[in-house]
Amino acid sequence: MGNKTTKSSLDPTLLDKLTEETGLEREVIIAWRKQFLSACSSGKMNRKDFFKFYRSLRMESDDKVKEIVNFIFTAFDRDSNGKIDFEEFLCGYAITSLGTMRQKLEYVFAIYDKDKNNSIDRKEMVRVMSAMYDLSGKSKDEYPPERCVNDVFSLIDVNNDHSLTKDEFVEGVLKNPYISDIVSPFNQ
Repeated sequence: MGNKTTKSSLDPTLLDKLTEETGLEREVIIAWRKQFLSACSSGKMNRKDFFKFYRSLRMESDDKVKEIVNFIFTAFDRDSNGKIDFEEFLCGYAITSLGTMRQKLEYVFAIYDKDKNNSIDRKEMVRVMSAMYDLSGKSKDEYPPERCVNDVFSLIDVNNDHSLTKDEFVEGVLKNPYISDIVSPFNQ
Protein backbone atom coordinates (compact mmCIF):
# COMPACT_ATOMS: atom_id res chain seq x y z
CA MET A 1 0.00 0.00 0.00
CA GLY A 2 3.01 2.24 0.29
CA ASN A 3 4.14 4.72 -2.31
CA LYS A 4 6.66 2.53 -4.11
CA THR A 5 8.03 3.84 -7.35
CA THR A 6 6.73 1.35 -9.86
CA LYS A 7 9.10 2.48 -12.61
CA SER A 8 12.17 1.39 -10.66
CA SER A 9 13.67 -2.01 -11.21
CA LEU A 10 11.92 -5.02 -9.77
CA ASP A 11 12.93 -5.83 -6.21
CA PRO A 12 15.35 -8.80 -6.39
CA THR A 13 13.56 -10.62 -3.56
CA LEU A 14 10.22 -10.31 -5.37
CA LEU A 15 11.87 -11.34 -8.63
CA ASP A 16 13.25 -14.48 -6.96
CA LYS A 17 9.83 -15.22 -5.45
CA LEU A 18 8.07 -14.78 -8.81
CA THR A 19 10.66 -16.92 -10.56
CA GLU A 20 10.05 -19.68 -8.03
CA GLU A 21 6.23 -19.36 -8.03
CA THR A 22 5.77 -19.11 -11.79
CA GLY A 23 8.65 -21.09 -13.23
CA LEU A 24 9.31 -18.20 -15.61
CA GLU A 25 12.80 -16.96 -16.33
CA ARG A 26 13.87 -13.64 -14.81
CA GLU A 27 14.09 -11.95 -18.22
CA VAL A 28 10.53 -13.03 -19.07
CA ILE A 29 9.23 -11.67 -15.76
CA ILE A 30 11.02 -8.36 -16.32
CA ALA A 31 9.60 -8.11 -19.85
CA TRP A 32 6.05 -8.84 -18.61
CA ARG A 33 6.45 -6.25 -15.86
CA LYS A 34 7.53 -3.66 -18.40
CA GLN A 35 4.47 -4.44 -20.53
CA PHE A 36 2.22 -4.41 -17.44
CA LEU A 37 3.54 -1.01 -16.34
CA SER A 38 3.24 0.45 -19.83
CA ALA A 39 -0.45 -0.47 -19.71
CA CYS A 40 -0.86 0.76 -16.13
CA SER A 41 1.82 3.05 -14.74
CA SER A 42 0.39 2.93 -11.21
CA GLY A 43 1.22 -0.76 -11.01
CA LYS A 44 -2.36 -1.71 -10.13
CA MET A 45 -5.04 -2.40 -12.71
CA ASN A 46 -8.70 -1.87 -12.10
CA ARG A 47 -11.26 -3.75 -14.23
CA LYS A 48 -11.18 -1.15 -16.99
CA ASP A 49 -7.36 -1.17 -17.18
CA PHE A 50 -7.34 -4.97 -17.13
CA PHE A 51 -9.90 -5.13 -19.93
CA LYS A 52 -7.74 -2.89 -22.12
CA PHE A 53 -4.62 -4.89 -21.29
CA TYR A 54 -6.29 -8.26 -21.86
CA ARG A 55 -7.80 -6.96 -25.09
CA SER A 56 -4.30 -6.15 -26.35
CA LEU A 57 -3.36 -9.83 -25.81
CA ARG A 58 -6.37 -11.29 -27.66
CA MET A 59 -7.62 -11.10 -31.23
CA GLU A 60 -11.36 -11.39 -30.54
CA SER A 61 -13.69 -8.39 -30.62
CA ASP A 62 -14.46 -6.37 -27.48
CA ASP A 63 -17.97 -7.77 -27.14
CA LYS A 64 -16.62 -11.34 -27.19
CA VAL A 65 -14.01 -10.84 -24.47
CA LYS A 66 -15.78 -8.37 -22.19
CA GLU A 67 -17.72 -10.83 -20.02
CA ILE A 68 -14.98 -13.43 -19.72
CA VAL A 69 -12.48 -10.71 -18.77
CA ASN A 70 -14.69 -9.80 -15.81
CA PHE A 71 -14.55 -13.38 -14.55
CA ILE A 72 -10.80 -13.64 -15.12
CA PHE A 73 -10.26 -10.32 -13.32
CA THR A 74 -12.12 -11.66 -10.27
CA ALA A 75 -10.00 -14.82 -10.25
CA PHE A 76 -6.70 -12.94 -10.66
CA ASP A 77 -7.62 -10.44 -7.91
CA ARG A 78 -6.58 -12.81 -5.15
CA ASP A 79 -6.92 -10.29 -2.33
CA SER A 80 -10.32 -9.06 -3.60
CA ASN A 81 -9.36 -5.39 -3.39
CA GLY A 82 -10.70 -4.53 -6.84
CA LYS A 83 -7.24 -4.15 -8.36
CA ILE A 84 -4.70 -6.51 -9.85
CA ASP A 85 -1.06 -5.83 -9.08
CA PHE A 86 1.79 -7.25 -11.12
CA GLU A 87 2.35 -10.21 -8.81
CA GLU A 88 -1.34 -11.24 -9.01
CA PHE A 89 -1.31 -10.83 -12.77
CA LEU A 90 1.88 -12.77 -13.35
CA CYS A 91 0.94 -15.65 -11.07
CA GLY A 92 -2.49 -15.88 -12.69
CA TYR A 93 -1.02 -15.66 -16.17
CA ALA A 94 1.67 -18.26 -15.49
CA ILE A 95 -0.73 -20.75 -13.95
CA THR A 96 -3.40 -20.36 -16.61
CA SER A 97 -0.87 -20.50 -19.44
CA LEU A 98 1.86 -22.81 -18.18
CA GLY A 99 0.53 -24.52 -15.07
CA THR A 100 -0.43 -28.12 -14.55
CA MET A 101 -3.98 -29.17 -15.30
CA ARG A 102 -4.74 -29.16 -11.55
CA GLN A 103 -3.40 -25.60 -11.15
CA LYS A 104 -5.40 -24.40 -14.14
CA LEU A 105 -8.55 -26.02 -12.80
CA GLU A 106 -8.08 -24.36 -9.41
CA TYR A 107 -8.01 -21.00 -11.22
CA VAL A 108 -10.99 -22.00 -13.33
CA PHE A 109 -12.84 -22.78 -10.10
CA ALA A 110 -12.07 -19.25 -8.89
CA ILE A 111 -13.51 -17.84 -12.11
CA TYR A 112 -16.79 -19.69 -11.61
CA ASP A 113 -16.98 -18.96 -7.87
CA LYS A 114 -18.05 -15.34 -8.41
CA ASP A 115 -19.30 -14.83 -4.83
CA LYS A 116 -16.15 -16.48 -3.42
CA ASN A 117 -18.09 -18.78 -1.09
CA ASN A 118 -15.90 -21.78 -2.02
CA SER A 119 -18.58 -23.49 -4.07
CA ILE A 120 -20.06 -23.17 -7.54
CA ASP A 121 -23.78 -23.29 -8.13
CA ARG A 122 -25.45 -23.82 -11.50
CA LYS A 123 -26.23 -20.12 -11.93
CA GLU A 124 -22.58 -19.15 -11.49
CA MET A 125 -21.48 -21.80 -13.96
CA VAL A 126 -24.10 -20.80 -16.55
CA ARG A 127 -22.93 -17.16 -16.45
CA VAL A 128 -19.31 -18.08 -17.14
CA MET A 129 -20.23 -20.76 -19.65
CA SER A 130 -22.35 -18.24 -21.59
CA ALA A 131 -19.39 -15.86 -21.70
CA MET A 132 -17.14 -18.65 -22.93
CA TYR A 133 -19.66 -19.49 -25.68
CA ASP A 134 -19.60 -15.83 -26.71
CA LEU A 135 -15.79 -15.77 -26.70
CA SER A 136 -15.53 -18.87 -28.88
CA GLY A 137 -18.46 -17.95 -31.14
CA LYS A 138 -20.22 -21.18 -30.21
CA SER A 139 -23.96 -21.27 -30.85
CA LYS A 140 -26.12 -21.31 -27.74
CA ASP A 141 -28.97 -22.92 -29.68
CA GLU A 142 -27.44 -26.32 -30.43
CA TYR A 143 -26.18 -27.10 -26.92
CA PRO A 144 -27.40 -24.33 -24.60
CA PRO A 145 -25.13 -23.38 -21.68
CA GLU A 146 -27.86 -24.40 -19.22
CA ARG A 147 -27.99 -27.92 -20.66
CA CYS A 148 -24.21 -28.13 -20.74
CA VAL A 149 -24.04 -27.10 -17.06
CA ASN A 150 -26.69 -29.70 -16.16
CA ASP A 151 -24.59 -32.35 -17.89
CA VAL A 152 -21.40 -31.24 -16.11
CA PHE A 153 -23.15 -31.26 -12.73
CA SER A 154 -24.62 -34.71 -13.38
CA LEU A 155 -21.10 -36.03 -13.94
CA ILE A 156 -19.13 -34.34 -11.18
CA ASP A 157 -21.54 -33.30 -8.38
CA VAL A 158 -20.79 -36.48 -6.45
CA ASN A 159 -22.97 -35.71 -3.42
CA ASN A 160 -25.84 -34.27 -5.51
CA ASP A 161 -26.15 -31.12 -3.39
CA HIS A 162 -26.48 -28.89 -6.49
CA SER A 163 -23.17 -27.15 -5.82
CA LEU A 164 -19.55 -28.01 -6.49
CA THR A 165 -16.75 -27.63 -3.99
CA LYS A 166 -13.26 -26.97 -5.29
CA ASP A 167 -12.33 -30.62 -4.68
CA GLU A 168 -15.44 -31.92 -6.48
CA PHE A 169 -14.79 -29.61 -9.41
CA VAL A 170 -11.07 -30.27 -9.78
CA GLU A 171 -11.25 -34.02 -9.15
CA GLY A 172 -14.36 -34.38 -11.31
CA VAL A 173 -12.75 -32.66 -14.28
CA LEU A 174 -9.49 -34.57 -13.82
CA LYS A 175 -11.44 -37.86 -13.88
CA ASN A 176 -13.39 -36.68 -16.95
CA PRO A 177 -10.75 -34.82 -18.99
CA TYR A 178 -13.08 -34.13 -21.92
CA ILE A 179 -15.02 -31.83 -19.57
CA SER A 180 -11.96 -29.59 -19.34
CA ASP A 181 -12.51 -28.44 -22.92
CA ILE A 182 -16.03 -27.45 -21.94
CA VAL A 183 -15.42 -25.69 -18.62
CA SER A 184 -12.01 -24.03 -19.01
CA PRO A 185 -11.16 -20.88 -20.97
CA PHE A 186 -7.47 -21.73 -20.49
CA ASN A 187 -7.15 -24.79 -22.66
CA GLN A 188 -4.86 -24.67 -25.64
